[in-house]
Amino acid sequence: MIARNSRFSASDPLRARLLVLIGLWIVSIVAMSLLSPYFLQASTVPYLLQYVPVLGLLGLGQTLVVLAGGPGIDLSVGAIVSLVSVIVGALLAVGLNIWLACAAGLVAGALFGLVNGILVNYLRIPSLMATLATMFAYGGLALATTEGRPFSNFPAGFAWLGLGQTFGIPNAFLFVLLPVAVILHVMLTRTVIGRHIIACGNDDRAAHLSGLDVARIRTGLYVLSGVLSAIGAIIAMSWFMAARPDAGKGMELLAVTIAVLGGTHIFGGTGGVPGAIVAILIVTTLQIGLQLANISAAWQLGVIGVLLIGSVSSLGGLKLRWRTGS
Repeated sequence: MIARNSRFSASDPLRARLLVLIGLWIVSIVAMSLLSPYFLQASTVPYLLQYVPVLGLLGLGQTLVVLAGGPGIDLSVGAIVSLVSVIVGALLAVGLNIWLACAAGLVAGALFGLVNGILVNYLRIPSLMATLATMFAYGGLALATTEGRPFSNFPAGFAWLGLGQTFGIPNAFLFVLLPVAVILHVMLTRTVIGRHIIACGNDDRAAHLSGLDVARIRTGLYVLSGVLSAIGAIIAMSWFMAARPDAGKGMELLAVTIAVLGGTHIFGGTGGVPGAIVAILIVTTLQIGLQLANISAAWQLGVIGVLLIGSVSSLGGLKLRWRTGS
């Protein structure tokens, strides 16, 4: 337990982490501007923010799953993006209204998340194995049913979400990611549900003994992660004006990176939305900057991998210093 005379509050590790992340983001901006003379151009900001919403929604969903402990993880988020894209594209192809097709996609995302939650929390399959299996299942189904071909012929008005801007800011960032982030932050910091999520992550046995249905709470977060992935799929379709069966390929590991880099402890109980948002900006800044500098994708992955290793190490140090009060 924490000593009564500790000079730290419960939120200090997250505040310290947030300051470190903001500093790291500033360093990333400076480094990318030195690598590429095009990075600091005015057009870079909306271009960067165009990339943020899809990955951001997946990162926020991953943050909630990991935060609730277990240890929970959702490796299927990218595959859900791909499969929901195929479902919406197929419904549009048979004549369904685009917005009704998107609503069906949200329901499908929730069901895919529910499958993950049942496998992990009721059938007791380790989350790494369960969601790895559903990642292959969902992704394979998306490719098998389309033979790798995308759906197109989306109505022109659908581009408003993924390609439109308001005051120079992409609509998906302004009207989707930011409101979702605010709602989730309020949920975690100001509601009973948020306290229950943190309690499950800190000590699931104690949470169970206090009357919380831990399995139900964690399953609900997998469902929410699936819904956020489906929203990400809708944004991606609006951006590319096509439903690609590989739309979410590789996003699952970036989502895990964002959650851990953002300060969410890998075993749960510590973390939050502000850190995840800054982590999303860091990862996207590095990706865009390295692309503008014509640095290969292999090096981009290497940089993010080093960042993740340093993130896990520094998070452990911050949490240890907080607990010891040194």
